[in-house]
Amino acid sequence: MKTGKGIDIEKYADLCARMDGMLNNRKECLKIASNEGIKPDEWEEAHKYWQERITDPEDMGRTAAVFMAFWEMAKFRLK
Repeated sequence: MKTGKGIDIEKYADLCARMDGMLNNRKECLKIASNEGIKPDEWEEAHKYWQERITDPEDMGRTAAVFMAFWEMAKFRLK
């Protein structure tokens, strides 16, 4: 599967799990991404890319299903 700005879907899901509840707070998201060594422009490009893929109706939910599996594993690890 392709990557968004060098961030694969597993890493993206992990970051989203860490950002859960604050994805609308750009400053906090960038802080979390930065703590993982990701520059602001890299995060923003990857986030845009993966959101487009996850919500693309032509993808028929395949990317969304993969994302959700990784996201749920990441949420479990964060407990």
